[in-house]
Amino acid sequence: MTDNNFNYDSFVRNPPNPIDIDNLFLQDSLFSSTSPSPSPYNSFNISSLNINGLKMFLQNKIELLNNFFSLKHISFGGVVDTHLHPKQVHFLSKRLTNYTVFSSVLDTSQHVRSSGGVSLFVENFLASHVHTYTSHSSRLLSVDLYFKGNVKLRIFVVYIPPTSDQSLRDETIDLLIRALSDAK
Repeated sequence: MTDNNFNYDSFVRNPPNPIDIDNLFLQDSLFSSTSPSPSPYNSFNISSLNINGLKMFLQNKIELLNNFFSLKHISFGGVVDTHLHPKQVHFLSKRLTNYTVFSSVLDTSQHVRSSGGVSLFVENFLASHVHTYTSHSSRLLSVDLYFKGNVKLRIFVVYIPPTSDQSLRDETIDLLIRALSDAK
């Protein structure tokens, strides 16, 4: 990000939404049977899904994740609101043999309903480029990748709690803004 005038706070609190979600059908958008066009050379497919608890129907959800990642050729799959500790996610992710998983810590001490738990599934051929990953909280994770030619990429996975827990939501957004500013 080279623009020093970029307003992180405004972007995070009011992100642009060019897609009309009222007319978006899950089957048509995520699991359509039409094969996506091949990705251009040196490009990534990135997704972010709110899994809303991976414990529930975990076998089905893991299989759905695997099918979705494979069908859409996902390079980086952010999965939020897992409600799982990193060891639990790592155990379940063994079913996704083409991916390496990086997960946040899980803090269940205060906000059980918004406990979070975020993970990033990285395609194995890209996982070797992961240099570090940091769990900023149970709702924010960053993964740093280093590529040839001094190219660095930092990916954030964030779960912003619902408005019903406004203080935790604000705390998470503020933490994200600080992490974005630090990355700049």
